[in-house]
Amino acid sequence: MRFLQRHALLLFIFATGVGMLEHGLLLQLQPQLTAQVLQAFALGLGYDLMNGALLGLIGLLLPFPEKIKRLGMGLLGGAYFLFLFLDYHYVLQFGTHLPFSTLEYLEQPGAFASSAGSVAKSATFWMLFLGPLFLLTVLLWRVSSPPIVGLTRFLRFGATALLLFVVGGAGGTYSNSYVSKNMEDPLTSAAPQYFFDTRNREQLPDIPYPKAAFATIAPYQSGSLPDDPRFAGYPLVRTHQADACRKTSKTPLTEALCKAGPRPNMLLVMLESFRGAEVSAYGSKLGLTPELDRWKERGIWFTEFYANGFQTRHAQVASYCSLFPNYGAAVMKRFANNHLRCLPEILRERGYATSWVFGSDSNFDKQNTFLLRIGFEKLVDEFDFPESATRLGWGYSDKDLFRIWESVLDETPEPFFSSALTITNHHPFEVPEKYKLGRGDKYVDRYRESMYYTDAMLGQFLERIQSKPWYQNTLIIITADTSNDQPPERQPQNFEEFVKLRSQIPLLILGGKISGGLVIMEPSSQVDLTPTLMDLLGQPYTTPWVGRSLLDSSMPARAYTNRPTDYWAVMERKSRFYREWERIDHSFGVPNPEKTSELKQLGKSWLTAVRWLLQENRIWPPE
Repeated sequence: MRFLQRHALLLFIFATGVGMLEHGLLLQLQPQLTAQVLQAFALGLGYDLMNGALLGLIGLLLPFPEKIKRLGMGLLGGAYFLFLFLDYHYVLQFGTHLPFSTLEYLEQPGAFASSAGSVAKSATFWMLFLGPLFLLTVLLWRVSSPPIVGLTRFLRFGATALLLFVVGGAGGTYSNSYVSKNMEDPLTSAAPQYFFDTRNREQLPDIPYPKAAFATIAPYQSGSLPDDPRFAGYPLVRTHQADACRKTSKTPLTEALCKAGPRPNMLLVMLESFRGAEVSAYGSKLGLTPELDRWKERGIWFTEFYANGFQTRHAQVASYCSLFPNYGAAVMKRFANNHLRCLPEILRERGYATSWVFGSDSNFDKQNTFLLRIGFEKLVDEFDFPESATRLGWGYSDKDLFRIWESVLDETPEPFFSSALTITNHHPFEVPEKYKLGRGDKYVDRYRESMYYTDAMLGQFLERIQSKPWYQNTLIIITADTSNDQPPERQPQNFEEFVKLRSQIPLLILGGKISGGLVIMEPSSQVDLTPTLMDLLGQPYTTPWVGRSLLDSSMPARAYTNRPTDYWAVMERKSRFYREWERIDHSFGVPNPEKTSELKQLGKSWLTAVRWLLQENRIWPPE
């Protein structure tokens, strides 16, 4: 140790150790310790060695006097420990390391206050951040280096640099030889590598007009090409007759939905992160959704409904505008000046009052600007809640949200279209004592408690509004914005079950005139909601929508979902295609190579087409 710079070595040891500790915690989340899992773990440890060595080298090269250099090493270590701590909790919530795009939320730190307060109380706060920082700081000031004599300074610097370079290089070489195709696996990659690997995902280069992609998707679009010349150059625009309710031959779904009448009020409930896997009607044994299970008997229940993305902003673009969302920067941010044509705007033109209600800050993710642009005339968020309302985690309780929404609806002239987004089922999953299940205090336990609470508040809301004078003329659509990445009740047995776990969400349609007991097993996704609601009005309309009306039996029922770099899928009832990590194909259902190839090409074409449409602002022409 005489010819080594001890403080740089301390920084290396602590940085490597905390990185390995994070990977050890992630290893505990694995359901089985297979040879493949252990190899992935070893790759992650190689990156920890490399990252620790890099930090040690940076500390060694700091051009400051000894005391300031020690302080700089302490700050470097503290920043790294904090990053790993935050990364670990991000993995628990979203299944990947922290992506570079999270930097965009630094301008809205208040929104994360409740989540930050919750994770700071956890044992990992001491294990990954505070404990290592304290020990490193003490040792940096207590451990001294041997006195410098003659060539000692040069030898110490060179020997330390060589050691760190060899150790870090060996670890990095091993991991880099495998990890390029497995960066999405948190066990295989490490937080810094994933963070910097994702920095360019939103700066995608421009692509030329994808003629082949549009030729592929054209036969799968419903409606007819409009005669209006102003739509030339806008490939998605189609005219729809909305005549499903006037046809003599109807499907059971058409028969049921058309009872809503030609101008029903419409309520769209988005339940935050309400994963299908925990819903009893989808097979869960946890008993978390008694209200949803009870109300599904009075409405139309969909067994194969999917989120088109994995964040709330994806759900809003898909559900309100029937557009596959951009999966990098939000449409509502990067493409804020693009021209869209969305359901609230069309309904306003046809005499509907439109409103949106949320229990947190609508400025988060620039939702307020986006929602006003697409036709919502009234936004209600946390600033409109009374002082007596209860805060739970990220916003006001779902109980207060539904009460506020109820009062908004009572004051709104008919017909109206209104949507509410709940918030309690968002991390940190805080619920009143009455709804705690006593099954533990891990994230997954608290997540299940918040689902149980949200389900109860939804049931109370539905019970109350039955007596409202507007209820009989109201159609209620209950779904979720996204799924969630908490550990499941049971592990998926194949890739199809894995995608269901991460993308399937509930869909229930009910209302005053809707008869219950109908179960729909055809696949569909969020982009199909908007054309379905427009179809009920029975008036022709022209839009650039991706989805198909659920009332349109002339088109095959099909669901789409996408979790970029993880997977995307195109699902029909008999055949389903899944693309994993953009390199592994999975197909399920009736074996049919031609159908598999068709679904694969369709999925790839849609992704390319929507990217070009957003790039060129060619979804809908300006006024």
